[in-house]
Amino acid sequence: MSQMISAASPSIAWTKLPDGAVLFSPETEVYYGLNEVAALVWEILSREPVTVDALCSAVHESFPEVPRNQINGDVVDLVTELQNNGLAKIAPSESAA
Repeated sequence: MSQMISAASPSIAWTKLPDGAVLFSPETEVYYGLNEVAALVWEILSREPVTVDALCSAVHESFPEVPRNQINGDVVDLVTELQNNGLAKIAPSESAA
C-alpha cells in the first residue's frame, strides 16, 4: 500500500458539498457523486500524490469511530473505482536496486 496515488488530471472539476462532493471529468463528460468519506479522499488526492496508507490515516483521523481495517478496505475499493473511471492514477513503483 505504498504506491503513490494522485488525481488523474488537474482538469477534473469538483465541488465540495455538505454531504460529499461532485466531480466532473471533461474528458469523459461524466459526473461522479462522492459521499463524505470519498470526498475527503478526493480532496487529499487533488492536492498531492499520497500513499493508500496516508489516505487511510487521514480518514481514520476524521472518523476515529470506524475500525481501521474497515477504512483500509473502503479506501482501497474507492481508489480502485477512481482509477477504473480514469479519475485517479497510480504512479509506477520504483524498484529497489
